[in-house]
Amino acid sequence: MKTHLIKGSLGLAGILALASAVFAQAPAPAAGRGGGGRGGIMAHNPANDGKPYDKHDLNGIWTRNGSPGGYGGGGTCRDCGDRGFGNDVPPFTPLGQKMFDANKPSYGRNLNSPEAAAHPEEHIGRRRAVPPANGTDPYQWCNPEGIPRALIYPDPIEFYQLKDRVLQHFEWGQALRTIWTDGRAPLKDPDLPRWWGYATGKWDGDTFVVDTYGFDERTWLDHFGYPHSTDMHLQERYKRTFYDTLELSMTINDPKVYTKPWISQTKKFRLIDKPKTIEGWSGLIEDICAPIEDVDEFNKRIRDPAGGVHH
Repeated sequence: MKTHLIKGSLGLAGILALASAVFAQAPAPAAGRGGGGRGGIMAHNPANDGKPYDKHDLNGIWTRNGSPGGYGGGGTCRDCGDRGFGNDVPPFTPLGQKMFDANKPSYGRNLNSPEAAAHPEEHIGRRRAVPPANGTDPYQWCNPEGIPRALIYPDPIEFYQLKDRVLQHFEWGQALRTIWTDGRAPLKDPDLPRWWGYATGKWDGDTFVVDTYGFDERTWLDHFGYPHSTDMHLQERYKRTFYDTLELSMTINDPKVYTKPWISQTKKFRLIDKPKTIEGWSGLIEDICAPIEDVDEFNKRIRDPAGGVHH
């Protein structure tokens, strides 16, 4: 019985995390006011000043979450950037505009609402949220988030640096991404696109540079539903600026969708201890999007009624 209760509580955590991602009632942070969370936590804690660290060491659990524990979905830490790729969106190509219009997010300011009209400084992608029952977010059906969306969501990511690769273990969805550092050439035009693409990494001074190609175009760039094609090239640049702070800047080149490169808002991560889970254990929480729990139950109990659909 005890095991059953624990499993049930984790299923509920997954449902709550999914709800925070798709409900339109939670407005997007304003683009012109720092773009971070509303909490008081900053990425860097001055109490950690003077602690030695290796700028080439990315190991550990990093989070953009604004809660003391560093997990639980919701908002980001105050200077960590928001849950979007960036507000300076390049003009779309005709194909890009078609793809953008087809995506119906449930995160951001509600479409045609007074709140949306009051923030013209934000790109329309941040002001077009619809009820979840009418949305098209692929993660609503437990499809992989892909990159860069998984990097932007404010839940912990554990980095493992091995001899020939860097692994990123995402708490949200329990996904694992491999970044090869064994000197192989980037796979720029693979025959088989993948949800997470094909990633290679190398050091440029104190900056870890990751180039990824070969994305499945069904993923979204962020919670606002910005699209990309299979030709997208994503470059990530990680730099450890303090013992407890990791900065990330990203650039997208996707001429099929955007008329020029798109440079992200700078994102920050803070280093945290392993989160306490149950019975004295610590580590990442098992926050899996399981269709038997999250899709069926979430849709019946929360998503569909919010859109006027009752079972």
